[in-house]
Amino acid sequence: MSTSVIRSGERFIDEKTRQILDQFQRDGYFDFGPILEEDEVEALRTDMQNKWNDPRMHEPARDQIRGNSLMRMFEYSTAFRDLIIREPFAGLAEAILGDDCHCMSQNALYTPPNPKAVADGPGGWHLDDLVHFPLPTHIPRHDPDIPLPCFVMQIFTPLTDVEEVKYGPTQVIPGSHYAGRRPEEQDHPMFDGNKTYSFLTRKRHAYMFNNQMWHRGAPNASDCTRLMAGVTYSKRFVSQKFYPFIDYHMPDHIWTDASPRLQRMLGRHEKGAYG
Repeated sequence: MSTSVIRSGERFIDEKTRQILDQFQRDGYFDFGPILEEDEVEALRTDMQNKWNDPRMHEPARDQIRGNSLMRMFEYSTAFRDLIIREPFAGLAEAILGDDCHCMSQNALYTPPNPKAVADGPGGWHLDDLVHFPLPTHIPRHDPDIPLPCFVMQIFTPLTDVEEVKYGPTQVIPGSHYAGRRPEEQDHPMFDGNKTYSFLTRKRHAYMFNNQMWHRGAPNASDCTRLMAGVTYSKRFVSQKFYPFIDYHMPDHIWTDASPRLQRMLGRHEKGAYG
C-alpha cells in the first residue's frame, strides 16, 4: 500500500462534541460542512476510480454490491484505510458507539448518471439492515424524551460536488430513527411532520447519520458520476461485515504502519464478553 495523504485531523472540543451529539440524538444526523483537504479528496477519488476500473471488481462474486457499492475499500487504498481514524470522525464514533467501536464496513458508492433511476439503495427509501427497536402498529413512534442507543452510524465524505438534488444527494427524514418501523411511503415520506432533508454538499464536506433513519440516495439525473467515500462504524457487539464473512482473511499489507487505534478499528480487539 502506498503512503497515505490522509491527515490525522483534530477532535472537536468537548462543548462542540456535546452539541453535535445532542443534534444527532434528536435529528439522527449531522452535517459537518468542509472537513477534508483537497489532496485528501483527490487521493480517495483516484483510488476509488482505479478500483472501479479494475475489471475484477465487476465480477458478481467480487468486491461490489448491486454494481455500484465497492466493498472493503481499506484493502485497496491506504487513504481509505486511514480515513477510518481521521478526526473528527473517529472521535465522534467513539463518543456515540463506545471506545471499543470498530469499522463495520467501508463501502464507496459509484453512481453514474441515470435519469430514469427511481433511487439508489434497496427499494428507494429504506433503513439499513434490521429495525433495531420495532414498535407494534398501534404505537406511532418512540418517546422523543427517551434516548435510543445508536448501534450503527454512517459517515459519508462526498468526492464530487452534490450541490443540487439532480446530482443525487443522500436524503434523510429527520427524526425517523424514532419511528420503530420501515418507511411505508416511497413518494413523499414524512415522519412527525418532518419532510426530506437533502445533504447538498461539495467535495471536502462530510456528514453522518444513524443507520435507523429513513434515507436514500436520490436519483442521479445529472450528467456527472457521483462518488462517495466514507466509513460505517458500529458498536463492538455488532459483527463486522467483511465479505465473505467467516471465510474472510484480512490481507497482511493492511497492518503496515497501522496504529493501535486503527488496528482496533479494523477488528483487533482485546478479550471481552464471550471471548
